[in-house]
Amino acid sequence: MSLIGEKRNSTKFNLGAFLVSDFGRAAKRYLVVGGVSALADWSVFAVMLYGLELHYIAAGTISFILATGLNYYLSVRFVFGAGSRGPRQAMVLVYMVSTVGIAINLGILTVGIDVLELHPLVAKFFATGVAVFWNFLARYFYIFK
Repeated sequence: MSLIGEKRNSTKFNLGAFLVSDFGRAAKRYLVVGGVSALADWSVFAVMLYGLELHYIAAGTISFILATGLNYYLSVRFVFGAGSRGPRQAMVLVYMVSTVGIAINLGILTVGIDVLELHPLVAKFFATGVAVFWNFLARYFYIFK
């Protein structure tokens, strides 16, 4: 049977439609905000690890907490807006969601360094990449809905 001339119901992903959707626009802006926050995270991590000679878990925890604060500020300012929650409630929720994010981050950091014997900054790079997905989805669908 031929379907020539008839429109097919397609389930193909439409990148153009995605990029102009609400979700796509937020994802693009969050990629920039996340990139700035990641650079801050990696910089503080490196200073703590090499400059202050802290253990990588302590360095990772401090850098993640500071980068989360920066990410919250930039996300409210440039990505999500204030949302329907007050600033105090949103900040508390961001840090609650970030508790899962830091568990992901430090878990991957530990496996990368102790098990796979990766360079600490390489492990931190991968850990950040995975945590970014969790953080964006939780912020978009839960905190700043």
